Amino acid sequence: MKKILLGLIAGAMIITLCACSDSDKKQSKSEDSASSTVSAAADSKTEDDSKADESKTDASAAEGESQLKTIYEKVKAEVKLPEEMSDFSAKRLERVLGVTEEQMEDFAGGICTDGVKQDQIIYIKAKSEDNVKDIQEKLQNNWDAIYNVIQNYDPKQKANIENAKVETNGLYVSLVISADADQIKKIFSEELGI
Repeated sequence: MKKILLGLIAGAMIITLCACSDSDKKQSKSEDSASSTVSAAADSKTEDDSKADESKTDASAAEGESQLKTIYEKVKAEVKLPEEMSDFSAKRLERVLGVTEEQMEDFAGGICTDGVKQDQIIYIKAKSEDNVKDIQEKLQNNWDAIYNVIQNYDPKQKANIENAKVETNGLYVSLVISADADQIKKIFSEELGI
């Protein structure tokens, strides 16, 4: 009975993740379209105005740039991740894990949405020590749910999950479920200097 219930829960999670993936892609397309419109408007300005706007944009991008997202982009460039890997947004983190924007200073990562592979990369920088404990608990609950569902179905995925663990370092909380977990962790550690 427990196996059937866990199977139903897993199916519901997979359907939810697939639906989330589609809505994130649609949102990304609309953001790209808005960005193209802004670019076209900037082109119509005089040359002096354009140069001034570009330097302001570069300065604000440098100030608001997410360190963890930059590192995650490096991971994606250096590690062969599943093609179905979909980046986490703040809304998806809250929906899937229950971690809110109020708890995080920074975050990055992705989740495989093919319904078969259990790959996840989650890196969160908490705003406070209290948030660290809560985020750590939520990531551990996520690990437990994945393990309970997959343990009887796919030995290879089970091994990847068993090798993964929720880790903390100061305000950073992470969970990496991947066959290349060691390489991914190494990139993050080197880039963050931890």
